[in-house]
Amino acid sequence: MARSRLLKSARQILERHEQRHAVSLAASERQVREGEAKLAELERYRVGYLRDFDQRAQQGLTAGQALNHQNFIARIVEAINEQRDVLARARTHHAEELRKWRSAARRSTALNRIVGRHDLAEKQRAEKAEQATADAHAQRTWTDKGNPRGH
Repeated sequence: MARSRLLKSARQILERHEQRHAVSLAASERQVREGEAKLAELERYRVGYLRDFDQRAQQGLTAGQALNHQNFIARIVEAINEQRDVLARARTHHAEELRKWRSAARRSTALNRIVGRHDLAEKQRAEKAEQATADAHAQRTWTDKGNPRGH
């Protein structure tokens, strides 16, 4: 029984470990999605601002206005590059969390199989012992009734 209790305790620990990794994996997925959304937003903003710059340039801009627009576009491009770096790190982190979760899930599944086999073996041993007890009782009952073949 001590082994059964030990295995079940280990299974609970591994399941909690797997659940913690699942939570971390979900958080990393959210970070990737948010990073992708922010990058897409920045890129749309850049395209819109370039379109606006082209329209204003056709209407005529002073050198100062053109310089301001170019500086602003450069800052947007810089923000896009920084967001790409953030997204790359988030994807790397997500891949690592996925690896950790898969590893924890494999360990948990393996231990669940071991516990299942142990439980089955324990059940079979109990049934065998119960059958042996019933057989012994039937033998004693048969013998006690004065069956001459029993002696």
